[in-house]
Amino acid sequence: MGGGSFRRWKSLSRTRKLTWCVVFIAALFGGLYVRWRSDQLVARLTGDVERPLNASDGVLVIAGGGMLPHAVKERFWRLAGMQQARIVVIPASRMEPEQQKIYEERWDDFETESVQVLQTDIRAQADDPKFSQALETATGVWLGGGQQTWLTQWYRGTLVQKRMQEVLERGGVIGGTSAGAAVMSDIMIAGGRREPIESRGFGFFPEIVVDQHFLQRNRVGRLWKLLEKHPGLVGLGIDERTALIVELKGRRLSVVGDSYVTACIPVKDGHPIRIEVLKPGDRITLHDLQIPESIPESPWDLDAILVGED
Repeated sequence: MGGGSFRRWKSLSRTRKLTWCVVFIAALFGGLYVRWRSDQLVARLTGDVERPLNASDGVLVIAGGGMLPHAVKERFWRLAGMQQARIVVIPASRMEPEQQKIYEERWDDFETESVQVLQTDIRAQADDPKFSQALETATGVWLGGGQQTWLTQWYRGTLVQKRMQEVLERGGVIGGTSAGAAVMSDIMIAGGRREPIESRGFGFFPEIVVDQHFLQRNRVGRLWKLLEKHPGLVGLGIDERTALIVELKGRRLSVVGDSYVTACIPVKDGHPIRIEVLKPGDRITLHDLQIPESIPESPWDLDAILVGED
């Protein structure tokens, strides 16, 4: 403070000095609060915010298969608690005990509290409390690729499924890719190239049905045929290298990865299916997805991409 400013300050009455001090403190803390709120908003929009694990509902990370981008794995890791993450991996294939190390090593790029693999093809073992004890404290569960009917054959209706549901109920995250994505819904596509083979999944998100490897294998027709039998469901075709993030509380959806999520929505008035496309970065609720006016504009022509049959 210069000499002139100091003399003017001394000449002020005590009341004026107190008033200026209050204004200065209010401006200082107001600025800090605005900056903090701005940082929170940026973190929320970019996904760089840790979700509290005491939330009332959990999150699903539903990946369409192929090579998972780092962004998808990182989002799952963040949702599971980052350095405090306790991850349980459940493969969708049979393996020898020494092969389980491969599934653990896939998370070596991320610092976690623990990564543990559970695998059995014996339902009695899946009902053994000791077998799935790690799920009691897990913050994240990852369901691997392979054969979705093996996952449901081994675990559906067992203590393992019950404890996975409890992970979501205490605010954790369940992710899965390919076969691990197909089992997220209740009505499940078990296979079939053109005609869908219907089965039952784990029912973590019962309002939808998932089809994976969607654009690469041109599975739109298969998904349509299933939805014709179940017009109350929304079909979500998830492409490879891409994941749909589902916040179960509020049914909020967002897309992460390199490609697209294609939503197939049964409608009335002679139009059995409406298609909407979600690109990486899009965010929408399941409710709004069913309202045409709420959909982000698609950047590409679906008919130009869905060519041939794989």
